[in-house]
Amino acid sequence: MSTNSNDIPLGNLEGQLFKIPEEDLTELVAKLERRAQDPAKAPAVGKILDQLRPRLAILKPQRQATLVRFFAEPFADLLYTTGEPRKPVGRIPRTAIVPCYKLLQENSEPSRIQRYQQDLNAIEADSDKAMMELGTGFWRYASGQLRRVVVEAEKNKTAKQALIAKLGDPFLYSALLEIVGVLEVAVPVMQLRKALPATGMSHVTNANLESIRTALDNVHRQRPANAEFVVFVLLARLRNPAMIVEIMQRVEEAGTLADVSSVTNIANEAIVSQTEEKIRTLGEKIHSSTSCRNMALQAEASVKEVVGAASAIGNTGSRMQSRQLARTKSEMADLVRREMLEAQDNLTATNMDSLGGNGSARDQRAAQKGIEDRIISLRIASRFAIELGLDRDVNRRLAELEESVAEQSKKLLVALKKRDSAALSPEEAERQLFTQVRVTELLLGPEIANRLRLEGEQLLQDY
Repeated sequence: MSTNSNDIPLGNLEGQLFKIPEEDLTELVAKLERRAQDPAKAPAVGKILDQLRPRLAILKPQRQATLVRFFAEPFADLLYTTGEPRKPVGRIPRTAIVPCYKLLQENSEPSRIQRYQQDLNAIEADSDKAMMELGTGFWRYASGQLRRVVVEAEKNKTAKQALIAKLGDPFLYSALLEIVGVLEVAVPVMQLRKALPATGMSHVTNANLESIRTALDNVHRQRPANAEFVVFVLLARLRNPAMIVEIMQRVEEAGTLADVSSVTNIANEAIVSQTEEKIRTLGEKIHSSTSCRNMALQAEASVKEVVGAASAIGNTGSRMQSRQLARTKSEMADLVRREMLEAQDNLTATNMDSLGGNGSARDQRAAQKGIEDRIISLRIASRFAIELGLDRDVNRRLAELEESVAEQSKKLLVALKKRDSAALSPEEAERQLFTQVRVTELLLGPEIANRLRLEGEQLLQDY
């Protein structure tokens, strides 16, 4: 393969992402990961890998067994990509991996780090037992070295500020603390990760429950204060965060050693914090959406998560946490109203004017596509509008569209009755009719649309 990672413009890479052959992509990733072992090159390589991530999530090529990847494995479920320095509780930004691993290298014996990498290279990729044996020693060593760095930094303000400056951002220091916490209990966390289904768990079996209880008990015996990391991994796997309350109740009934009340409170804090982050990520998704329909689907998914979060902390959360979620829902409503509803009003009006006009066929098709997209998005929005208090906003826009479409259909039928082919050609008349039938079907249903079609076709026969 002739691809040189130094010559890839990131913008072009994103545009060509799904056109890269699988074999070439696998080779490119391997080269990039070898390059990332050089701390000076790691940040630039990380940016390229972030661009590749959507394709890698689908393809899942064999990744090189690098020590930095092995370092991050215990907290892999908690990783997220962020565009700004804000870190929700229980999540770790991907941008923290390289600075924290570099910090480990700087505070470790080079020969020992090299030996760990050699041992990792010698292990078969599918040998979970060998990987866990190596990890037991490596993760303990890594957490011990980094914990010493943190303890020294906490002794005085100057040392702490110097460490924050080394990491690059204040929020990366918070990430470092959570990385150390996970690594200190990496083995039970890894055992839990392997025992649970992948992200998107919709129910918890008795076997899953036993794995969760075992992980909590093992962490409680080692480091009781680190039980929160079991909860964070569990939350990352659940489809609905509201499930966490029932899970903790069942774990308590099963006789866990952990303080369930404390763990549940930590879970609530994480749910609230991660839900607040949904506002930023929803804004990004809306701005990057290529259609109104996609905007609405993104908003619907976020609303479901907020509703699930509110349900999760409804009985066990604090009054402050409930207020925080209420504020998040209000901010989400403002975002949807501003960026999804109001931002499209002018374009919708323009498209409606074009539908009944005499513009080019291309403009007419674009206008029809835009109106159809808008109608579908409003139908989707109507499914979650009540939750955000936006039902009047959505219903008003749907009613206005219905009125406009009905008026245009009426005018078209009047024009067909005049049989003035000089003013409206038969071809254009037929095109406008079926455009009106299509949008009428989306807005008012197939019965009304079919009546319009039959009446219009009858008039066209004599046109």
